[in-house]
Amino acid sequence: MMDEISILRETFGPDPEPSPATEQRARDALRGRMAPRTRNSWRLRVPMVVGVATAAAVVAAVAIGNAGGETRVTPPISEQRPDHTQAAAAVPYLRPVNAAQVLENAAWTVEQEQWTDPAPTQFMYVETQEMRNPRAYEQKAPNGALRPGKAKYRKVQRWNRIDGQVQASMRNGKLDVLRQGQDGTYFAFVPWSQVVKLTTPEAIAAWLEHPEGGVMAAPDALAGQYVLPPEVKAAIFRYLAQQPGMKVNPDAVNLDGHPAIGLGRVVEGYLSQELLFDKQTYTLIGERLVAIKNEGGTGDGRKGDLYRQVIYRKMAIVDRPGETG
Repeated sequence: MMDEISILRETFGPDPEPSPATEQRARDALRGRMAPRTRNSWRLRVPMVVGVATAAAVVAAVAIGNAGGETRVTPPISEQRPDHTQAAAAVPYLRPVNAAQVLENAAWTVEQEQWTDPAPTQFMYVETQEMRNPRAYEQKAPNGALRPGKAKYRKVQRWNRIDGQVQASMRNGKLDVLRQGQDGTYFAFVPWSQVVKLTTPEAIAAWLEHPEGGVMAAPDALAGQYVLPPEVKAAIFRYLAQQPGMKVNPDAVNLDGHPAIGLGRVVEGYLSQELLFDKQTYTLIGERLVAIKNEGGTGDGRKGDLYRQVIYRKMAIVDRPGETG
């Protein structure tokens, strides 16, 4: 079993010596992560899960990857991705040696993005490719592992208005729009007024203790389901870097033509819940949920089973449902 340093060295390969300016940025980032904090600031009673902790989800929970050895899934032909041109040499850690340093690079990358605050009537548009079992099998085993050779990608498009009053999605090629209260329909959402406050790890920890309106999404799920201001997404990565159990997974894969490095933690004793980052740009490109050992007991989960897989295609702010940015 390789340790994190060996895994990262093998994944990233040799790099040029960092410049003095880059070394100084790394020192500054490390000092920022080592700042003293009180014990009460980091108490967390809410478990880290992918999804929204309410009966009605804000949007569909997502995850991505391959099955760590046994189940092989080939991503679809790549569609055009956002252009991330940051040079790897500019990140704080040219050769990260653990999950925290990878997440700090991801936070730095996000902070370079341009952002304009959206109007309350604009929409967050999120487009993904989601691996799903055949519909008949999915109805029989909705929580079952993805079937090798049978599961296929489905394009998922969702629009959520900033004020939380309108949701939309594509169903059978048609735009389906829902409004709060229409025909008895109500859906939960994390208020945008709360989202924009999550600019530090401390703010995220406090929100998880006392979510506004009683609606809470796990931070990693929020990063994949909402179109977030850069400072909020960066704060999420830094919050995750401070949580126990975050490890580099040696089974990270080539995802949609992008060599990926996986960071995750074990849930339910046998599942690895992971974020996947592009190894060159440190951009978050998806998530996956994969069994790293047999489920045990009466469960039928087996090591290598893949339970969720989603590729993030596009995230943008648009003016109305149907627009894709």
